[in-house]
Amino acid sequence: GGGEVPAGVGGHPDAAATAAPAPASPALPPAQRDLDFDLEKWAAAGAALPLLAACAACRAGVKRAHLVDAAGDGGLLLELYSRDGVGSMVSTDLYEGMRPAEPRDLGPIAELLRPLEEGGFLVRRSAARLAADLPHFTVWEREGRVLGCVAAPPLGDGVAELGAFAVHPAYRRLGKGDGLLECVEAAAAAAGAHTLVLLTTRTADWFAQRGFRHVGPAAGNALLPEARRAQVDPGRNSQLYAKSLA
Repeated sequence: GGGEVPAGVGGHPDAAATAAPAPASPALPPAQRDLDFDLEKWAAAGAALPLLAACAACRAGVKRAHLVDAAGDGGLLLELYSRDGVGSMVSTDLYEGMRPAEPRDLGPIAELLRPLEEGGFLVRRSAARLAADLPHFTVWEREGRVLGCVAAPPLGDGVAELGAFAVHPAYRRLGKGDGLLECVEAAAAAAGAHTLVLLTTRTADWFAQRGFRHVGPAAGNALLPEARRAQVDPGRNSQLYAKSLA
């Protein structure tokens, strides 16, 4: 996975490997096709054989493979037919379940953001503001439940602002934060943005590891379009980070 998403902004290795009955993909995307995956190298490093087998199956075109403890009664059924399963899944699709937000997602998005707003991690959004920003949201849905969200509304002058980034605490460390970030970056770039900015009062190490650079205090920063600059509260001492989408 890609690490845990910071707040306010995301099975046992010796179990038996069983490939899920999913149709094989005819061709992996270029990013996956070009990924350097050396079975012998990982085996020499001590990676468990079932994990290597699952990775090899996915590299060969299987959409997902499951690692389930063979000693557990009914483990395979629970893994395949319950939301969270009882084992571990290796998947070729980091973006599975991610889609543009729809009006029906307003309530679930508000629920995801509420604890972060109450904790001071995010600036509180009104229902009207959330509805206005909805076209710029991407959500991650699993088994009919929205478990992650992120928005990147345009600010003008080729700049979009990353915000409302949240992943349900029980589902962090699955790499879904990376998937959401990449989805919203692609959407912002397709809409004409060349720079993605982030305003935060918290540590931004997670974002720095993904290409964001610290620009300085957000208040009065010329990188922000004038209208957005006027909205920055100097009292929050927000820091500005930016990433090129070119």
